[in-house]
Amino acid sequence: MNTYVFIFTGEFGYELLNWNGVVRRWVSENKKPDDTIIVCSRHGLEMIYEMADYYIDISDIESYKNSIADCYCSYVNDGSGNIVRNGWHQQDILNTVNEVLQNEEFTNINFIYSPVKTYINGCLFGAGGIYGPEREPAGRLDISNNLYKKFEADLSCKETIETELGISLDEPFILCQTAARSVVRRDKTILELDDFIIALSKKIPVVCLGFDVNKLLNSKSVFNIESPNVYYYKCNTLNEQSCLIETSKHRVFFSEGDFRSHMYVPPFFGKSVVSVATSEVFNSVSAFPGMTNAPIQFWNKRVWNFGGEIIPLYYEKIRDSKDYDKIIKNILLN
Repeated sequence: MNTYVFIFTGEFGYELLNWNGVVRRWVSENKKPDDTIIVCSRHGLEMIYEMADYYIDISDIESYKNSIADCYCSYVNDGSGNIVRNGWHQQDILNTVNEVLQNEEFTNINFIYSPVKTYINGCLFGAGGIYGPEREPAGRLDISNNLYKKFEADLSCKETIETELGISLDEPFILCQTAARSVVRRDKTILELDDFIIALSKKIPVVCLGFDVNKLLNSKSVFNIESPNVYYYKCNTLNEQSCLIETSKHRVFFSEGDFRSHMYVPPFFGKSVVSVATSEVFNSVSAFPGMTNAPIQFWNKRVWNFGGEIIPLYYEKIRDSKDYDKIIKNILLN
């Protein structure tokens, strides 16, 4: 009887594209009937870890909440401007989880911890990238190391969301979500979207999703638009987000500074999303000449085989347009 504990402390995009799938593959190929699988990650992600026997929410651990997500790990500043990745905060998270487990009757505990590169039973954890084959080896996503599946949306919160919004989610609406972060800004452009979202709302109601998981310097979704057909809903869990993704007629997501991980979410639920970002974000070559930070076609073809995909829309096309009608018409056709 063995207990396997998978702990993730890094970026959500790395968790979606190259951790969750590896855990799923490892469990499907290696779990024995008397083994116990425990997954530890942030609040609200238990719905994507259907293979786990137990789920531990680590969101309220101070060393997790107050560290900055970076790939598979997180880092803190030492007060002198130096970045510390393998410091006390990572050990504290591991120690805290271990204390919880010691109070239960788990046996032969094995930790697979995302900041630590681990190769176990044919699966590699805590290493590798999330990008296409054109990226340098460390940045490539190894599809064969993952087992992906369509996530099932949580519709149990539908009535609560409807009450908050004051509209029925059975009627067509467009879901909008944005994301910005003060770190990792490959492009400095500030997206000005109010007029465009108002134009969208004149065709069909728009629900703007405010999203914040309350982790230091994580991406946030914030809107400040006052218009009769624009509605707001704030949340911090994937459950509510998935319900709105599932029930929406169309999805238009915006990304500022970099290609943010919220773009990956709708395709994992089998829904397409129109992805708005600048040309620099889509085609950034600043870090790796000749390479891209958003290999959309690679992801669409190799990761999401569930009916949804990312549909790119360059922000410059919106910004420079004199007439939104043609852009909106194309969105409503998707």
